[in-house]
Amino acid sequence: MYEISLVPDVKSELLQKQKLRNLIIFVCLIVAAVCAGIIVILLLFSSGQALTISNQENEIGCRVEGRPKNKNAKCDSDKGVGVLQFKNVNEILTIQDQMKSIGTLNENKVKFSRVFGLLDVILPDGRNSSDTVLISELTGDVSQNIITFDAQGFAANNIGYHTLISFKKGAEKTYFDYGRYMRLDENGDFVEIPSYCISETVEKGIIYGIYKKGAPGCEAPLIQREEKSEEENKEESSEEKNSNDAENAEESEEAEGSEESEAESSESEEKKEEVKKSEVKLIKIRRTYKDQNDLNEYKNGQDQKNELDKDAGRYYFESACLQYTEKGEFDEEATIKECPVLAEDGLYIGSEGYGKGSEDQLVLSFSATLTINDMFFKAGNRHMQVIGPSRQNVTDSYVQIRDMFTEKAHDVQLENMEDK
Repeated sequence: MYEISLVPDVKSELLQKQKLRNLIIFVCLIVAAVCAGIIVILLLFSSGQALTISNQENEIGCRVEGRPKNKNAKCDSDKGVGVLQFKNVNEILTIQDQMKSIGTLNENKVKFSRVFGLLDVILPDGRNSSDTVLISELTGDVSQNIITFDAQGFAANNIGYHTLISFKKGAEKTYFDYGRYMRLDENGDFVEIPSYCISETVEKGIIYGIYKKGAPGCEAPLIQREEKSEEENKEESSEEKNSNDAENAEESEEAEGSEESEAESSESEEKKEEVKKSEVKLIKIRRTYKDQNDLNEYKNGQDQKNELDKDAGRYYFESACLQYTEKGEFDEEATIKECPVLAEDGLYIGSEGYGKGSEDQLVLSFSATLTINDMFFKAGNRHMQVIGPSRQNVTDSYVQIRDMFTEKAHDVQLENMEDK
């Protein structure tokens, strides 16, 4: 069968255009609806921001001034008193700021008392040579780490010009060392032992740190409570009761004696219930080592040659200054460059001349000014040790200061010693 379309071509094109128009209108309606939704969301977001800002401003007003920014709003009861309502608010804020920086201040504060241990090392004392230097007057400038002193040099066979040379060379070769005592924790890592838990001593030329394990803040608890079972307490109480009855039967005529025995028994029971303190365990930790290999063996627990090294592998001292060569040997020159006691060009010798000492003997009189390395006086550099050319040393907690002061010498000539 055949069908014949009687719709002309113009009508067909009109129908196609109408379909296209309807499609475009539909798409435009969808786009308009999406845009309207976005606008509504943005309006809601903007209104929420304005409400949040208003609430935060009211909260700020409540916490700062004690009243909200908006007069119609109210402060919550848990906001507390407004900051500006405190009369001494400036002092309070200053104290809070200072408390935040107290740790930094402690690390950077100057420990100028180390100067006495330093002088004990750099001044010739006659033990390793015939030279001796004694101080008659000492002044210090903490802000610039400078010490100035007048001194007299004594020698056994002559006036002691080489005493000054000995002092100068010794001061230039003196260095310091500091660091941390470490312990092995339960996780197998080395952690620092607080400095207040360590005191140092010297035995046969070797420095040891005595770790007071068990002291407050030093790893283990100091106080331990002795607990007893109920049966033990009952047995003890029954024994005490029987003994008290026997005593009362024997001394029935002496009422005062029975009262004293009862008082003693009650005191003994109270003593048994008291908290008992455990003894603090003292652990000896080596600080000085022959070389890098000796340090590694001690740190890794491979050095078990004698009783002094029984704690090897659990404790060791970590130095911040000591240097070693590639072969592991101690490098003194590199160590002096790393931590010298004197700052660069830190030694100045002032007036030099002959003088008479307290016993009218002829001595060398001179003045010296030392500029000390600022790292030496820094309190944060703990466990400080001063080491001289003769291997004489002193530490913060082990200082044996000799008698290094004397009366000032009387000048007899003004010639400079270099002219002689």
